[in-house]
Amino acid sequence: MKEKSRHYSLSLNFEDISLPPIKDILILGAKCPQGKAGVAKCFQLMAPDNFELIEIDDELVQALIINKRILKRVPADHIINVLKREVFPYISEGDTVKVDINILTYVKNIKLSSDYNHED
Repeated sequence: MKEKSRHYSLSLNFEDISLPPIKDILILGAKCPQGKAGVAKCFQLMAPDNFELIEIDDELVQALIINKRILKRVPADHIINVLKREVFPYISEGDTVKVDINILTYVKNIKLSSDYNHED
């Protein structure tokens, strides 16, 4: 009896990641398996003091984890309102969803007096 020969074919795809693998915002669905406390603890261990946990009063979303550098530029309530309107409708109870956000800040109508010293 002739033995069967086995053949294998493999494909690999790999890339560098950083920890935590979330750069901006993580949305935790209401029934996220890891729970908000567990996820917040992981973030605190991986990136101490870089993210803030914000609890949400919503039937499908229990919390957000937001990079603090974003909160320095845009108030949390503004971010939450945009997410509620644009992202929450696509969230299911057990989801954990990563959100990347780009913020462009501009200032207009800057008036300078004649005694303005640009070296200050």
